[in-house]
Amino acid sequence: MSSYPPRVKLLGFLILVIVALGSVSTYFAYSRNPMAATMSSTSRSIQSPSKNTQVATTSTTSISYPTVQWMTLGKVRSVDYYETLLKTNGTQPYQLLGEELRLIPDLTNASAVAKITYLALNATNPQVKEAFESMMIGGIPDPEDYGYSVPSYNTELEVLYWLACQNQFKKDDTLALSIAMVNGLWVTIGDEQVRAAVRNDTTDLLNFFRETDEMQSASGFHRLEEYPLEAKVALVWTGGLSVDVAKQFAASLYLQKPYPLTAYQWCVTSVDTLREMRKIIVEKGWWQEDVNRLENQLIDYFWYDGPHWVYTLHGGPSATITANGVNMTNWEYGSSNYIFWNQYMKTEIIYGVSYDFLPFIDSWLKSAGVASNDVWMTVAERPRYHNFNDFVIYYDPASGNWTAYVREIGDWQFGATPAEFILFRPPIHQQSYLRDIENQRENDINLSSGVNFDQSVYVDVGWVYCTMFGTSFAHGIPQSTGRDAVLSGIPSSQMGEWLLFAGKDPDSHW
Repeated sequence: MSSYPPRVKLLGFLILVIVALGSVSTYFAYSRNPMAATMSSTSRSIQSPSKNTQVATTSTTSISYPTVQWMTLGKVRSVDYYETLLKTNGTQPYQLLGEELRLIPDLTNASAVAKITYLALNATNPQVKEAFESMMIGGIPDPEDYGYSVPSYNTELEVLYWLACQNQFKKDDTLALSIAMVNGLWVTIGDEQVRAAVRNDTTDLLNFFRETDEMQSASGFHRLEEYPLEAKVALVWTGGLSVDVAKQFAASLYLQKPYPLTAYQWCVTSVDTLREMRKIIVEKGWWQEDVNRLENQLIDYFWYDGPHWVYTLHGGPSATITANGVNMTNWEYGSSNYIFWNQYMKTEIIYGVSYDFLPFIDSWLKSAGVASNDVWMTVAERPRYHNFNDFVIYYDPASGNWTAYVREIGDWQFGATPAEFILFRPPIHQQSYLRDIENQRENDINLSSGVNFDQSVYVDVGWVYCTMFGTSFAHGIPQSTGRDAVLSGIPSSQMGEWLLFAGKDPDSHW
């Protein structure tokens, strides 16, 4: 992977802490009594790719799925009724949920509010509560982060409301909650066109992952609906590293003006792209139960300087391209959509560097229902560092751990050199998320000098330094120790602490 000095701009959103290293099968139905449930079921069948599909062929078979029990509302009360029900619950985060619901504009769909209320109050999975806690903590933007007017209410909760307006929810529907958690940022910074796009795109994304879950079930695979919350949050984040990497379209460049639709469509991997990727995975015979094998095949196929990937900083043809009317170099695009449709689908050759490779592989994995994320392992040279390796880390449902492909990290040469493990975190906690990226960009130093660590800057932003083995940030751990820990598997519970609650204290919020 990359061994050249890291781009200072991307390191602008690091949190400094350091390293070391179910799905419920029924849907809930509401009766006249808010606390009672009745079940209504429907059966359906869809066309699903065959488990035994061969390379470059497409085969489908009609699969009849088990009865799906959808949420059926009985008598729907007023919006005020459900808000009061939450506010008088007596516990958090439900009291605050009731208060923040009231602040969402155009909250007129009582059925949607009822779905949110019962999703919260009738949960049997404790991660539903964790999801609502996270939304209450991080879903309201800080107006001081921006030079223009942004919503003063919880935009993540607004996305959940939009989902409830257009879709049925399952009991303990952490998939819908995860989609709301990671997409609130686009509503916060976007113009009206972006808001309209997010409202439609999040429903498309929910339906896409439900389809993928059904395909997994029909094939006898582990199902994404059974993933823990932290895996679902990583799975549904389709913005890649675009918050900072995407040239003129990076979200962190829009602190003084609203985010336009062209930028949003450039940065967010579309459902159309995901669906075509999933189709290709099936056609090539990569669709399989073992997610380790799937990930390995994808990386082997697109490996650097191979037949399908030209690494433009390893002697490749670095050039200037024009996309969406913007001139940019042919690397660090920040758009999996662009390199998929305009390079891979036309020539099967992609030009780019690791900042393009990682989110691109992420998109392929997510199209097959595999949760993934991006990681750096850096040489811990204080107060600066120069070398780093970056790689894809993914959730293996068979083991319940997060791991990586040995080809990506097994040949590192740092050995016993102290290293730090840096994990990308989707924007579930919006406060300061983009502002601190821009603050660090303004303080960028010469690339050849490395990165100057200033702990006051790296607080609650897009990357989180992860602590393991009790080591302090001043020392790091041997790189080989971190590598071996990743290959052995990081427990999902630990990943949950890093992704969902690193630097956050729910009790202090209440």
